[in-house]
Amino acid sequence: MSVREIHTKVKRPTRSEIAALSRLPVASIVDALGKRGALSYCLRLQTPGLVLCGSAVTALGPDVTVRRASIDLAQPGDVVVVAAGGSKERSCFGSVTAQHMQSRDITGVLVDGMVRDVAELRRIGFPTVARGATPLNYDYPASRENGGVNVPVDIDGVRITPGDVVVGDEDGTVIVPRAQVAAVIAKTQDAMSAEEEKWWSRRGQSLGAVQQLTDTGYTII
Repeated sequence: MSVREIHTKVKRPTRSEIAALSRLPVASIVDALGKRGALSYCLRLQTPGLVLCGSAVTALGPDVTVRRASIDLAQPGDVVVVAAGGSKERSCFGSVTAQHMQSRDITGVLVDGMVRDVAELRRIGFPTVARGATPLNYDYPASRENGGVNVPVDIDGVRITPGDVVVGDEDGTVIVPRAQVAAVIAKTQDAMSAEEEKWWSRRGQSLGAVQQLTDTGYTII
């Protein structure tokens, strides 16, 4: 079934909320979400050392004109999410587009597929999450008959709705539903503080794990 819809209005979290999420580790955010929202390990940050964080503007399909429409509609601080179907045969994003997006203060890109010009993406510091890289790109138009902008998309079984927050670091990538952003920030911060206090109090002490295993039937030899 064809989508062929372009939605121009997106409800976004506040900039302060996005800034707060950008300072939190993806692993801790996933914990706060009850182990939900994490994308597959196959979707990796292609630009090590950078953090991807921003409101999602979605592009359904790999077609260049559909993607350009999503870029035109993106606001500063947004992340363009390209739902390219996970194809590993051809790339649908590269450094020239990244530089244009940077000129519009778009934060980064999540591509459910392949990218190219990875060395240049790293040089210009443009946060990019993708399944990998290949120099072979599409001949366009490509799958334009089933495209859309700012429509809900599914990647790795995770629903991404425009305005959800994409957070990616070297551990992986997580999608934070817009309606849960404030609660996730508070829960993550509280859990991190509690964890730090717990381990600080245990500095230099036995963890008691040998006794715990003994109590459950392990034999100490």
